[in-house]
Amino acid sequence: MYHKVNKGIGWRIPGIVFGFPLLIAVLMGRSGQAAYHCTSPLGRTVSSIKTSPRQRTKVLVTRGRGRSLALAATSTSNPTTTRISEMKTIPQPWTFQGHLCYAEVTRPGNTVVNNNVNFPFNMLGTATTRSRKKPEIVLIHGFGCSSFYWRETTRTLTEAGYTVHTVDLLGQGKSAKPGRNQGVEYSINLWAQLVEEYTKRFIPMDTQVVLMGNSLGSVVALSAATGDHQEGAITTASTSGKATLPSRIWGVGMFNCGVGMNSRNLLKDPMLNGAQRVIFKFLFDTLDKLIFDNIPLLTYALNDFVTRDVLRNALVGLYKCSTDPTVRVDDALVESFYLPAKDEGSVEALNQIYTNDAGKTPMELHEDYVDFLSSLPIHLVWGDEDQVTPLEGSVGQFYLNLSGDPNVRVSFTKIKAGHIPFDEVPECNDAMVQWLNNVVMKYEPQEVVTETRPSFKWPFPTSTKM
Repeated sequence: MYHKVNKGIGWRIPGIVFGFPLLIAVLMGRSGQAAYHCTSPLGRTVSSIKTSPRQRTKVLVTRGRGRSLALAATSTSNPTTTRISEMKTIPQPWTFQGHLCYAEVTRPGNTVVNNNVNFPFNMLGTATTRSRKKPEIVLIHGFGCSSFYWRETTRTLTEAGYTVHTVDLLGQGKSAKPGRNQGVEYSINLWAQLVEEYTKRFIPMDTQVVLMGNSLGSVVALSAATGDHQEGAITTASTSGKATLPSRIWGVGMFNCGVGMNSRNLLKDPMLNGAQRVIFKFLFDTLDKLIFDNIPLLTYALNDFVTRDVLRNALVGLYKCSTDPTVRVDDALVESFYLPAKDEGSVEALNQIYTNDAGKTPMELHEDYVDFLSSLPIHLVWGDEDQVTPLEGSVGQFYLNLSGDPNVRVSFTKIKAGHIPFDEVPECNDAMVQWLNNVVMKYEPQEVVTETRPSFKWPFPTSTKM
């Protein structure tokens, strides 16, 4: 089911700075305005509607299930959904494998008034099925980030009546940052185990789950949703006798998607020829030796180079598509990036994440769990100004192609935004609400047992170490 991309990877190296965008964002000079770009299945821009502070017009353009172009617009001056003003956010510290982790749960108020939003020509459907209990949402951040930057997504989802959980992955955010001396090896599988353990403890077993991620967090969401970190098969509750996380998953949402835990998975890209692969491998090995395996240098970088001013300037560069980047990048956002970088253990966590095994690519996960992921609702929101996980890269093109396949349930929304679209251009969170209301709430899981397939093999050596 692997779809060959129709665009080459080019010579951009987004993965080299994958998970560390703040240090290179200052190099991004081109500015943009908040606007949604409407693209046809052939990729042509057919409309562009800019936003204004007073009256933001939301244009959601989605591909999926092989349908034709859909265009929908609503104006916040005449809302069709009554938003909830009351939200209850509760800090939820917990322990994972003996280490303290941080999470928050935000629950909606007692009343949700939905006036049946009806977007003309909406590809994702029409009215929400109200009789079904809504799934709870788990938000998984990208590398170097934390649960804080989900503030707008949490607000939008909660106002739509969903309970939202935000987790700080082990080694990042407010969570502990243990190292090898404490028996911790950072990996996609470790974080997928963390997500599954969290859902077991804090989400009722009779409640369904939707995982949403950004960048690295999207890969973790896919791994957790499929159960790839476990031995054995994906099973449903009816066949296994217990509710495993895959059996409770109703969908996966992604605000772009990384290629793996680190950039070395770029070496698996089938669009690279032999010479390019040798060059990239040499580059990664050199970066590891000079920077990421250089503990004194990493210590200096985090302790002395990473300042609040550096982070603020970098974030303003990343938020260039916001109507006012200097307002969006407030003190609280800067602190959410700054403080974790100063925590004890952050240097080794950074070292491991950049040099440990990158795990499976999203394409490999789709190959290994083709039946499960073909039937599971998946929606992507991707910024066309993303310089860290560019839409033109292998992962972006993979999902863009999948969204045109009538045999899968993948849909795609392209917007004018960068790598953190949900906080940079908050209106794009409405695309996820539409998907939840009109696709996920109608999802009927298949009562089957899907055995884990043998790992997908690339037609060339993929060893990343010599």
